[in-house]
Amino acid sequence: MWYNLFGDSMLLKDIKAQVRMLMDEWNLGTLESGAPHELCAFIYLLEIIEETEKFVYYRENGKLLGFAGYSKNGSRKHLFRKKLAKFIREQLYKSKKIKDKDALLNYDETYDYVPKELKNYFDGELSILILDKKARSKGIGKKLLTDIFTLAKKDDLKNLQILTDDSCSYYIYEATGCKRIFDTTIKSKEYGEDGKMHEEKAYIYEKVL
Repeated sequence: MWYNLFGDSMLLKDIKAQVRMLMDEWNLGTLESGAPHELCAFIYLLEIIEETEKFVYYRENGKLLGFAGYSKNGSRKHLFRKKLAKFIREQLYKSKKIKDKDALLNYDETYDYVPKELKNYFDGELSILILDKKARSKGIGKKLLTDIFTLAKKDDLKNLQILTDDSCSYYIYEATGCKRIFDTTIKSKEYGEDGKMHEEKAYIYEKVL
């Protein structure tokens, strides 16, 4: 299957597990665009694949329970995988299942809160860190994060940008030596238990490698 062309030990069954993890965690524009949640999650995953330099995975008994990745500014590596992901993502945006394409395209803009003075400050970014709900509170996230930092350092990155907010377990970044360097308030794209969107605190952490 073409899924295997994404490389980095990514398997077809991994794609399905990754999509499910993303669906369990975020809205990903499905409510705004009217598109199926699974389609939105797959498009978001392709976006992650497109920008990520390297991935690390955590599996138990062959089942994917978590993964993480980082991007590298100016990288010319893994171009086939990145271009393939971009091509598929662009084709999926044409789907008739997406009722409001602009809403889906604009979903990420809410989380683009990096100030101008930090736009070119980092060598790369933590592109994803996510776990299956059954794998949380077991130290797996910290292990994945540590592995990512090790790989990024070997890849000659000096620092990584980490975007997060108070709906996430951001304490893990502080526990792994990351420093909060910026915070702001944004209008969340995720719905609370009352069915409404709320403001939330968003943060930028720096990990010096």
